Amino acid sequence: MSWMDDYTALREDIHQGYIYEAIEGILYLRAHEEIPTDEQWRFSEMMGACCGALADTEGAIAAYFEAATEDKFLRSQRQHFSNYLYLCHAVPNLTPKELKAQFDMYATLYRHAEPLPARAAVQHERLQIGFLAGHFLSSSSSLFYEGLLRGLTEQYDVCAYALDDRADAFTESLRGIVNYHALANVSIEEQAERIRADEIDVLVDLGGHTDGGMTLMVLAYRPAPVQISGIGWFATTGVPFVDGFLTDEVLSPAGTEEFYSEQLLRLPHAFHFTPDAAMRVSEAAERPADAPVTFGVFQNFMKINEECLKVWGRILKKLPKAQLVLQDAVLDSPLRVTTILEMIEGLKLPAKRIFVRTGKRDYLKDYGDIDIALDTFPYAGGASTATALYMGVPVITLRGETHHGARLGATMLTAAGHTEWIADDVHTYERLAIRMAEDIGSVRLNRTSLRAEMESSALMDGETYLVAFTDEIERLWAERGDFVR
Repeated sequence: MSWMDDYTALREDIHQGYIYEAIEGILYLRAHEEIPTDEQWRFSEMMGACCGALADTEGAIAAYFEAATEDKFLRSQRQHFSNYLYLCHAVPNLTPKELKAQFDMYATLYRHAEPLPARAAVQHERLQIGFLAGHFLSSSSSLFYEGLLRGLTEQYDVCAYALDDRADAFTESLRGIVNYHALANVSIEEQAERIRADEIDVLVDLGGHTDGGMTLMVLAYRPAPVQISGIGWFATTGVPFVDGFLTDEVLSPAGTEEFYSEQLLRLPHAFHFTPDAAMRVSEAAERPADAPVTFGVFQNFMKINEECLKVWGRILKKLPKAQLVLQDAVLDSPLRVTTILEMIEGLKLPAKRIFVRTGKRDYLKDYGDIDIALDTFPYAGGASTATALYMGVPVITLRGETHHGARLGATMLTAAGHTEWIADDVHTYERLAIRMAEDIGSVRLNRTSLRAEMESSALMDGETYLVAFTDEIERLWAERGDFVR
């Protein structure tokens, strides 16, 4: 059997969920088989997938970086590096300068990229705005762009471009509102040519470095005169062909400009939250008066690190009757639960009061199990923070200084009108959690009113957000769109 046969068999093991067996096979083959040097990246890529399946963030980071440096194919090399950059945001103590250096390294992968010929100088009666994403399925990102897409159609011609043809009920609802195009089964250049042919004036990238950075590969061809990123991506893209980045003063305070490759488009609030149908019909469940104080973390387990667990452990130590629920927001995978349990055991945390659960499709009712949500750090929660608040659960977050993503929870709470739940250091974070737990009666009493507060807050003020967004788009078009007029 050749190494390629073994490689194919290992891929099937991963597909079937035999992750530990696949890791053992990868390590054995790399140690004993003569794998061509220019094919080593395939095994690093598989190791990254295995680590992701186990919620082993550090292992995945190392594997994807190896794959990026070993790969000889530019397209997949870019994908590996995007996966690496995405996960870097979950690493504690990574400084802004260190992270920026990684984005600069990624940008070199586009040093020979050639844009499409500039489109003809066409002036439209209504500005043509396009949104580009890997898909337009119901997701954490759709909670923040649905209202925008709907609102823009009154004043602009709006197109949505999906890189694949997957669809669900949310996708079908968009088809009746915007000009929807699935750009599946064609080359990246052909995808860009389609957008260029539609004479899009401003193209909004919702993907960034998620899903291997495929949307950025389309933007590299410069299909639109003005290209911006944000909403679905939470940091700089690092590349020169993205002109602007949607943000606000909390996410990108004065002095952080040097860490972005784009012009910062600061809105009063970077996000507008639109709860989906399931959220709207789900009531904020009441908590029994005699139930123990229960903290909850409903997040992607890749965001959980030892620093988070140590802080949560100290909170539990000071509250000997309190409990903590950790629930994966991504996968229904016992393997990921095992990884977190091993971390808890290694840190000697009070395991009898920590409950680790797999992801669930009907997760909304599980907010009835917790009193207070604890945010992860340094990669804070965006959609998870907004969802918890809407479900009547207060959130304690740490306003990080390391990067844009470290302040996602802070910007959500600021827009929701609850800056008192934002901590500037871990000690304040702990004190906030303990103080709230000691006043649990008031916390539970306010569960039902928190949704009403959310609905009247800036985070759900679609009209004001739409005006701010369009003002920035018009301003950027006036500055950068002259060359096509």
